[in-house]
Amino acid sequence: MSEVAKILRMAGERERGPLPSFVEPHLLLVLLVTGESGRIGRQALAKRVGLGEGAIRTILKRLRDDGYMEVNASGCSLTKSGFVAYRALRKLIPARLRLDSTTLTVGREQLALLVRGGGSRVGNGIPQRDAAIKVGASGATTYVLRDSRFQIPGDSSDCERDFPSPVWKKLRRELGPSDGDAIIVCGAEEELLSEIGALSAAITLLR
Repeated sequence: MSEVAKILRMAGERERGPLPSFVEPHLLLVLLVTGESGRIGRQALAKRVGLGEGAIRTILKRLRDDGYMEVNASGCSLTKSGFVAYRALRKLIPARLRLDSTTLTVGREQLALLVRGGGSRVGNGIPQRDAAIKVGASGATTYVLRDSRFQIPGDSSDCERDFPSPVWKKLRRELGPSDGDAIIVCGAEEELLSEIGALSAAITLLR
C-alpha cells in the first residue's frame, strides 16, 4: 500500500464516540502545511487548517500514533516516515495556486490544484464537484491536459480557444502541468474552503 493510500485510510477511520469535526482533506492539509513549514505550533496549525483545538488534537494524535508526526513544546514536525508520506503526497499534488475570481469555476475565492497523472481518472467531473461541495465549497471544475491543451472531458477539447482568458497562461506557468495531469479549480466563499474543497476533489482521483 502506498504512503498516500495509508494516509487516506487513516483519515477515513472512525473512532468511537462523536463524529470528528474534520474531514479527510483536513488531514492531508495538516500533512502538507507541516511539511512545508518544517515546524509549526499547534495553535498556528489549527488556525491555518481551520480546525478547533479538539479536532486538531485528534488529527495530531492519529499522525503521531502512526509514526508520522512529532508533537512537543516546540511545535509539530514530521518524523522520517512523515516526510516520506509528505514527499509522496507532494509528488501527486505538486502545486496549489490561489486565483483571483475567474470564470473557470464558481465561487469568489478560488484555488487551482494539480493532480499529477490524474487525468486518466477524470470522467465527467461530477464526482470531483460533489466532493468539493460536500465539504462546503461552492463548486469545482476539473480540467485535463491532453495534447498540450486544457480540456473539459465531454465539453471542450480546447478551453483556451473556447474560453479565452489570461489565467490559462498563469496555470501553465505556475502549476507546470503535463499531458495526463488533472487540474482542479475549486471556488468557495471563504479562502480556506476553496483549498479544503480542492483537496476533497483531488482525493477522488487518488484512491
